[in-house]
Amino acid sequence: MKFIVNLVALIRFFKVVNIMNVLKGTVLNKFYRIRIILLCILGSLLIQGCTAVASFPTVARAGDTISVMVGGTEKARKETIAVTLTDVNAQDWDLQALGKVRSVFNLRADGRAEGSHYSSYLESYISWSEGHEPVQTVLVVNIPSGVPAGDAYLTVTPFVDDDSSGILPPYTINVEIIPGIGKNDDFLRQDNAGPNLAVNFEKLEPAPHAKIDFGITDGITIGAASLVVDFDELVVSPDDINVYFPESNVRGSFVSTGAFGETQRMIYWHHDGQQLYIDVVSPQGIKQAYLMMYVMHPRGLSASPDFNLISSKVYDVNGDEISLVPTLEYFQ
Repeated sequence: MKFIVNLVALIRFFKVVNIMNVLKGTVLNKFYRIRIILLCILGSLLIQGCTAVASFPTVARAGDTISVMVGGTEKARKETIAVTLTDVNAQDWDLQALGKVRSVFNLRADGRAEGSHYSSYLESYISWSEGHEPVQTVLVVNIPSGVPAGDAYLTVTPFVDDDSSGILPPYTINVEIIPGIGKNDDFLRQDNAGPNLAVNFEKLEPAPHAKIDFGITDGITIGAASLVVDFDELVVSPDDINVYFPESNVRGSFVSTGAFGETQRMIYWHHDGQQLYIDVVSPQGIKQAYLMMYVMHPRGLSASPDFNLISSKVYDVNGDEISLVPTLEYFQ
């Protein structure tokens, strides 16, 4: 899926450069200029192609923090991804074992991005065929302080089955380690007039949730669905439960461009304090691959909320019930 990142927001978040330092022209500031250029390339790459595995060189000092693209998946987590840095002397540094993996999170397109609406069918559909909306997965790691200067590379294995990049793992990503003493970046921000605050990467990572989907490849068109989800109200407050519904802009097929609107659906949900009710209506019909939902809850619960899909009825566009049972999978 072609898509664009809001570069202004991304630059503000990562704080990759201090403009005054860039203007001074030191060797260190040359390093910062490279980071700005790479960030702009990232935006261009997201516009021009599918989810990527870092296709441009990464430059850092030992001790610095870097971010790289590692495909497009909703299942990758910082606790399970394998990341090894091989330095210029062929020594391997296990960044996961060393506690250097900072975060794994996803970027999404600006909803107004041209590529979000006017891409080929294959580019639009590829992520949905893997069971998720279009996302770009980003890995943030710290380079160990003892890594020598010279050409190095990362070997990244996300251990997922839903990557839409089209590249088989493990991924190999080149990193140039330049001389100098780096520093782990806390991506400081200021909240009003208060002190500088370090970024909380957990805010960017997925909250615990249950995913409900209707399958991908059975060729079924859904006109309506009615679901009932049970949960343990003694563990999670019903008012803390939210439901997220990704929306597709895919149109047509490999042989026909088609018209927009083919994946529209109307969704209403509510709870009665003990159960969650989700109703979906799509008068023109929606293909099963484009219908999914995520039942969210906050971190820090005393136990599992025990989400359980206790009832589901699915109908075609004529109102006739069809034999299709959605699945519910829980992700901590």
